[in-house]
Amino acid sequence: MDRTDFVFVGHDFAVDFVNTRVCIRGTRVELLRDLEDVLAWLDRAGKGGLLADGIDALSPDERQAAFVRIMELRRRLEDAFAAVAGGGDVPADVVEYLNAQMAGAPGCSRLVRRGTGLALERRYRTAELPGLFAEEAARFLASMQPDCLKACENEACILYFYDTSRNKKRRWCSMDTCGNRVKASRHYHRRKAVRQAGEEREQQ
Repeated sequence: MDRTDFVFVGHDFAVDFVNTRVCIRGTRVELLRDLEDVLAWLDRAGKGGLLADGIDALSPDERQAAFVRIMELRRRLEDAFAAVAGGGDVPADVVEYLNAQMAGAPGCSRLVRRGTGLALERRYRTAELPGLFAEEAARFLASMQPDCLKACENEACILYFYDTSRNKKRRWCSMDTCGNRVKASRHYHRRKAVRQAGEEREQQ
């Protein structure tokens, strides 16, 4: 898989961020290997315009420090998702961690034109990028309906999604991938069982 072949099936920035680690043929594959990958993903997620400067403004050590913080935030958020999707609450340590990250993220706000009106948009220096992810994660956790955050029912998949369907019956991260694979597998095993049963009857 190409390092920029990102997956957007979660229906929310925070969910898609957790989904930047995928499972391919039974092996977990990391899609974010450095800060450049993070910025590429941010651009694909439609948030690239929130950066007030570029990666060149950071030293190699600052780039690595920002990347480590972002990856730690993803790990904590993944823990929270696992707890919520399993019927539990957001862990207290995740709440404390996000609060600490937001406290250290100054950012700034600006007015931008949206259509015929104005909107308030928050911008971040690249060194403050972990704060953007922390605030998006906090926004999602504060506004989500817990029973709508789900793990894909394909046992070979590790992706999450936020179920926005009308009847809240969505089961797969994507019907085109996991849904069809599981249905095809079940169909194959049903036909195999019928065939084996027929062969056993003929041998009797």
